[in-house]
Amino acid sequence: MNDLRDKNILIIMPQFYSYQSKMREDLEARGAHPHFYNEEPEKTKFLILKNLGDLLHDKHIFDGFNKKLKNQILSEMPEDGYDYLLVIRGNVLSEQTIHELKNKALKSSGKSIYYAWDSFENMRHKGEIGRLFDWRGTFDSVDAKESKLGYELLPLFYSDEFDGAKLEAPTEYKYDYISVSAFFPFRYRYFKAFKKANPDKKMCLKLYLNPSVYRGKKIKDPKLVKNLDMDIISFEPFKPEEIREMCRNSKAILDLAHEQQQGLTMRTMETLGIKRKLVTNNIYLRDYEFYNETNDLILTDLAAKADKAEQTGDYSEFILPGGEWLDKPYLENEGVRQKYSIHSWIDNLFIN
Repeated sequence: MNDLRDKNILIIMPQFYSYQSKMREDLEARGAHPHFYNEEPEKTKFLILKNLGDLLHDKHIFDGFNKKLKNQILSEMPEDGYDYLLVIRGNVLSEQTIHELKNKALKSSGKSIYYAWDSFENMRHKGEIGRLFDWRGTFDSVDAKESKLGYELLPLFYSDEFDGAKLEAPTEYKYDYISVSAFFPFRYRYFKAFKKANPDKKMCLKLYLNPSVYRGKKIKDPKLVKNLDMDIISFEPFKPEEIREMCRNSKAILDLAHEQQQGLTMRTMETLGIKRKLVTNNIYLRDYEFYNETNDLILTDLAAKADKAEQTGDYSEFILPGGEWLDKPYLENEGVRQKYSIHSWIDNLFIN
């Protein structure tokens, strides 16, 4: 474990669920002094600026945000500067902002760290920002292999709330399968297919649809949100403790990543942490040391299968395994599992 006692750490990252607070807890427990800043404007403003930038072909649309962020950081920085600069994703940060923060906020002996909490293809800078840092890592195994900038693979983590070693096992499982995530049309389509195909199983499939997104889609794409299945849709976000309890009370977790996603989702890591079986459409799960067929099932070609099912009315290809797989004892490897905790993740970030 790297000694972070009394180290001042500047962290610029997305506000993503409660993960900032989990990181803060770990760093402060080590005696560090983390200072967090958001890496892009709040969502509505970000979307407005992004759309304007695309429309006007303006590469400098986020310059105002960068200037405001940089000035705020410099005005609030510790008197003797920061020991570490950690940027996670950095979707709209400019090279000038990074250079100025390294020169004015980071100690001469300090270290700069970049972590791609998203695939390069999904970020405006396509991972090129990483070359400005002393160390660069990514959660995406394919990006790590193919990048010429020396990115190291560092998967995401599970927090203590999802540490199965610290949770009481249920005496009786409430669900066979649960899935809780944000609304995307592809997920909603597949959830409906899984629901139709598995009436014999105890399923809890939930998608959070932001009310403002729903109102926008009613105007732009009314067919998409017409006659929504309210057994699947929730207009209220789920609290982390609610999600954890759903996972704890289920035999398996169904995790449907974006169709082109290569890195493992946070839900995948939480499933590993809580020691539950996993069904996912991410074929890259096979690249990881904890993958095994006793615990993990990979689904393929869901789009083609959904097309066929909707044409024929035969949803049999969406039938999930029953007791023959669900009730087979979970195959444990505690040494491997602990390598993916938030504490190991932070060790790996700051030990480099």
